[in-house]
Parts: sequence; C-alpha cells; structure tokens
Amino acid sequence: MSTVAPIALVDTEDSKYKVGQIWKYQTRPNERESLLTVVKVELQHEAIVVVHIHVDGLCLKPTEHGGKPGTTASHLPFSEEAMDASVIHLVTQVEQLPSFEEGYEMWREAFLDGKAGTFSITVAQVIDFIESSLNTH
Repeated sequence: MSTVAPIALVDTEDSKYKVGQIWKYQTRPNERESLLTVVKVELQHEAIVVVHIHVDGLCLKPTEHGGKPGTTASHLPFSEEAMDASVIHLVTQVEQLPSFEEGYEMWREAFLDGKAGTFSITVAQVIDFIESSLNTH
C-alpha cells in the first residue's frame, strides 16, 4: 500500500524574492506604472518556491457598463521562473504589506485540496487572462 505525502507549504527566505519587495515588471501597455509587491514566499514539496504577489496600478476593464476599472489583484501565486520572466528591477522594500490574506487563504485551501496551483506564465499574461475571464458573459 502506497501513501502520498501531504502537500506542505512552509514560509521560506531561500529565494531572491523577499516579503515586502516592490518590483517593476513587464506590464501590459496601458499599465506602465503598475508595480507588484511580494507578500509571501513559500516552499512547496521542499524544493518548489511559490512567490505570492499583490499587483497595483492595473486598469482592468469594468465587468459592467458604467462600472469602474479594477486597479488591483490582491493575491496571485507564481513560480520563481515566472517571476524571473516578469520582473525588470527591484524598486524598494516596505514593511507594511497590502491586504492579501483573504485571497491567499482561499488559494491555500484550494491548493491543499488539489484544486489550485501556481502560475507559470508572466504576470502580464495572467492579468490579460483575468481581464478576459471577468468580461466573458
């Protein structure tokens, strides 16, 4: 009888991405001032690093006529490789993090149930996907 080891998510500092870092990244053309903040860094299965980010300065199309465009993505989980393909340079380091906990907890629960993962494409590609998903009727 074989058993599968439970998925573990453990905070780590064994990454070039550190909690509180604010990065300039390769944005979509209409969001050149957008920045991302690293809000959590975890190890998955002892070897895979998951970088959780919050993104500000977005201009997501409203989901309803006359609605306001969305300006933030409070929680998005990425692989280190996807982050490497996205970031341009480190802007600063902050102590106070933006609110991300609710989105993180929803993701964590789904992840531990095997129903969520991490993004392996660039941040801009994920923002495009989110926008198209929100505006699909």
